[in-house]
Amino acid sequence: MQFGSGFTAVRGGCVALLLAILCGGCAGVVQYTDELPDPQTGRSQFVTTPATLGGIVGFVVGVPASVAALPITFSVHRVEQARAPLRADLLSTLLFPSFAFWRAGTLILGAPFDALEFLTWRVWTDDMEPTDADREAFERELDRDDLPSYPVEAVYPPSAGGDGDWELPPRPRLLR
Repeated sequence: MQFGSGFTAVRGGCVALLLAILCGGCAGVVQYTDELPDPQTGRSQFVTTPATLGGIVGFVVGVPASVAALPITFSVHRVEQARAPLRADLLSTLLFPSFAFWRAGTLILGAPFDALEFLTWRVWTDDMEPTDADREAFERELDRDDLPSYPVEAVYPPSAGGDGDWELPPRPRLLR
């Protein structure tokens, strides 16, 4: 059986697509796979159910890969532990192959349904513009949930009330 130039073009297109995805980094892919099974992102059960099932199947398929990769992942964990003992997480390092398969399963089963739902429904519906109060609430939620994960200290510490509001220092008075 002889393959013609059509097969070569398809193969070249696949290679180009793979390189484009790899050059973009994995942060966007990870965020997208986090959003696929989450109904709070505006996706219906038409998308979230296959994405969740894909994640479960991917994780289960990845467990044998995690067991097979145990010598390598344990060595990586030991190096991590020597470099940064507070950031070394044994479970996430040893189960890295399972987590990768989980993301892949979520993406493989969820993305086609997401694309179909997007093209037939979400693209045609109007998004409501958030109000100033909605934006402020969203920023406070980001400060409360995401800011502690960064290894920095806030310029203005939270207020003593503990309600998550940021307390600005008093403005200096000008002498005349």
